[in-house]
Amino acid sequence: MSFIVWYVLGTALNNLFASLPEDSRESLRMVFTISVVYVGISLIVFVLTMNIYVLLGMSALLLGVILYMIKGFLKDFFTRISLLSVKAFGIGDYIEVAHYKGRVIKIGSLYTLLRRDDNTVVCIPNQTVTRSIVINYTKTDYIKLQEAIVLRVAEADVNKVYNRISEELDIFGYKRAKIIHSPTQDGMRFAVTINLEDAASISNDTSNLHKALNIVKGEFIMD
Repeated sequence: MSFIVWYVLGTALNNLFASLPEDSRESLRMVFTISVVYVGISLIVFVLTMNIYVLLGMSALLLGVILYMIKGFLKDFFTRISLLSVKAFGIGDYIEVAHYKGRVIKIGSLYTLLRRDDNTVVCIPNQTVTRSIVINYTKTDYIKLQEAIVLRVAEADVNKVYNRISEELDIFGYKRAKIIHSPTQDGMRFAVTINLEDAASISNDTSNLHKALNIVKGEFIMD
């Protein structure tokens, strides 16, 4: 009989909280299990003693234990609600928070999960997220990627450098890069700006831009 009651209550609990994240369901399931066991023990003690004050005392103790156990859960739960209501980021957004960059794959009751550029997953406590500055790269139309090289070239060779930089950038697929030059004490400075639409590729694009400019720099140093 007790097994049937336990099964029915467990099934009802799972159905009731089916829409909640998995970590929330586990927390509530643990509270439910401890509560049922404690109520069972309280009833047994009451039957043995037939003392209503014992039952009331144990009930009050149970309430205190439950409130203490779910204190952290409720705090994290309302933290998650605030994250979702503010809409600073959502599932699929590429963000930077607490020194981590990645695409949001889950916003749970306790943690926010990011998939980083190297495909690893980092779990950041929601309370840490709410206390940190969040940069949402997905919310921007594009991201500017900039890098510069300094070459000792004459003014007459500036167009050569422009053409070589454009050729190398074309190889990597950067068709609409902006190139400007300005004189410095160490030589002519060539600055390249690329507008990226996907922040998730920034690591790869930074590497490609660095390679392209180093190739051009090597050619003109040799000359």
